[in-house]
Amino acid sequence: PKVSSTCRSVGAQKYPDFKLQQSQGPVVVIKGEMLTLNCTVSKSGPVGPVNWLKNQSNVNQTIYDQKGSSQRVMRAVNGSETDFTIHIRDVRLEDAGTYYCVKFRRNTSGDEVFKSGGGTKVLVHGEWIPSLSWWALLWGWDGGFFPRDIQVQWLKNSVPVQAELPRITSEPSNSSYNMSSTVQVTLHKNDVRSELTCQVQHSTLSVRALRLPGECTSLCFASDLPPIYSIT
Repeated sequence: PKVSSTCRSVGAQKYPDFKLQQSQGPVVVIKGEMLTLNCTVSKSGPVGPVNWLKNQSNVNQTIYDQKGSSQRVMRAVNGSETDFTIHIRDVRLEDAGTYYCVKFRRNTSGDEVFKSGGGTKVLVHGEWIPSLSWWALLWGWDGGFFPRDIQVQWLKNSVPVQAELPRITSEPSNSSYNMSSTVQVTLHKNDVRSELTCQVQHSTLSVRALRLPGECTSLCFASDLPPIYSIT
């Protein structure tokens, strides 16, 4: 059956107790690993299959149907009427895309989309080569900060990592200061899912420690561009 790129639901109001829950992404996976996509449904829906579709460039492709679609795709719980979680083995670069868990309703003209999950975006990266990456923090505000004493702590997955001593420079008037801090980390395969944060402690802060936002975590680890944060 053909569905739109957004896999819109139709007719769900006739089965108000039906629920479909799909885990949200994005999910980052390394080429050759196994990808798990989670989806559960309730039993209160209409007659019809639950399939997995992948959308890429506005084209939908059936990844799993209950007839069996691919030797690389398998159900996590065979025979379950509610758990339609799937595993995709030996992930390839072309497996990147947005995946939808879709409940269909069967009628005389064929299957139509009854309800769809919100979609899980999957990013696939090539084989990992350990590499060095520089992370930098530039910190201050208009006019600098005072007094000079300041503490900086870098953490990888909440564990402290060794970094260079902060570089503190004074304004021409010598009445305020600015600070920069850098850390060098070796990135390994599992660091695609790691988080690197920096905490700053200064007597003028309204909170004891300032923590950088965590959005730039797995995607930054997987990119070639060193992230630079500036807090003003």
